[in-house]
Amino acid sequence: MYKPLNTRMKIFFVLITVLIFISQSCADLSSDPNSSNSKIQISSPSNNGTMMEGYNEIIYSLAQPFSIKFLELYINGTFIKNIPPNSNGTLPSISIQLDSTYFGQKLNLYLIYYDTDGTSQKSNTVTDVLVTNDNRVPFTPYNLALLKFNNGSINISWKDSSRYIEKYELWRKVNLDGEYLLHQELSGKAYNTNDENLDTSKIYFYKVRGYKSSGFSSFSDEINTAGIISSGNLLPPTNLSARVKGISNVLLNWIDNSDNENYFAVQRSSAGGIFNRIAALTKNSTTYLDSGNGVVIGSTYLYRIVAYSNEDSAISNSISIKITSGTLLPPTNLTAAYNSSVRVVQLNWNSSDNNILYFDIERKTELSDFTLIRRIDASNNLYLDFSIETNKVYTYRIRGYDLSRFSAYSNEVTIPTL
Repeated sequence: MYKPLNTRMKIFFVLITVLIFISQSCADLSSDPNSSNSKIQISSPSNNGTMMEGYNEIIYSLAQPFSIKFLELYINGTFIKNIPPNSNGTLPSISIQLDSTYFGQKLNLYLIYYDTDGTSQKSNTVTDVLVTNDNRVPFTPYNLALLKFNNGSINISWKDSSRYIEKYELWRKVNLDGEYLLHQELSGKAYNTNDENLDTSKIYFYKVRGYKSSGFSSFSDEINTAGIISSGNLLPPTNLSARVKGISNVLLNWIDNSDNENYFAVQRSSAGGIFNRIAALTKNSTTYLDSGNGVVIGSTYLYRIVAYSNEDSAISNSISIKITSGTLLPPTNLTAAYNSSVRVVQLNWNSSDNNILYFDIERKTELSDFTLIRRIDASNNLYLDFSIETNKVYTYRIRGYDLSRFSAYSNEVTIPTL
């Protein structure tokens, strides 16, 4: 026979349930942060250790098994940031950037690990970590690069391995005889910037340096919109141009900006290859004709001019040019066939000149002169003429075009449309 529980028994069972719940909750939420069996442990920095301005990595370990939902970083009891796991579920790296406002302070820090099963555990607390000043000046920015846009604007980018930068300075000068002036001040987190509304008839030179409380870095190497290289003690040749002259000859012209060179060297490179000297010229030279020794028709080459003084050298911009024969080879073996059922004339021909970009198809009748009926891409050697009438006699011819020159005409072919 059922007998209801008395009041004392009810209270006992309620207390037991609450104690079990509290015990389970505490086990789920955290471990003893000072226990050697703690699931997550910080090994660096250590108690009474140091961290410097800039980026500092926090080294930690997490006992297996684990399934990271995320980690949290706390400094002096204040939440700093949330760190998700790597995309493959592995341990993420944890770092913190400290600026000069932390100098002389002692920090306490810990991590909290959150598992995908809903549990969380706190790491050991690292205490009394002193933040010290990195008294070294910043490292020199490197890999300065320039990207040109079509509207008179460019992007200047760089890299830096310094621990911490408060700001960057971009310095600029205009033309070889210009003076470097501070052009932009940028955040210490910047790694590129734009310069706009440039005069495309001028040459712009750039260099970058970093700054923090310990001082300025050295300037980076220079970069410029013309691609020339100069130390400043010897002015490089500029405005290098190239054009094909005659059969496989290349005529080079440039401006001599220096008055202290001993001689000029002409250098040539096949596409992507090493520059090799092909000529040495006396001082004050401004032109050179490459007679084509060692070049291949249809190939592309780079040229540059190097000025040499007693103690220095300076390099012009590079210029690219495709070697041609001087004249375009005409198409050959032009043939025509008429299909009366479809009412179309089919033209076929051969071409051996890779410099040709387009073919011009010309046609005439017995009562008219040749007229251009279509310009087609040079990747084709076939053309179908549907714009014909029956019971007429048509004559066709074609020629090549490379945007600056025309080849001679092919042979002519005549076809009746009966």
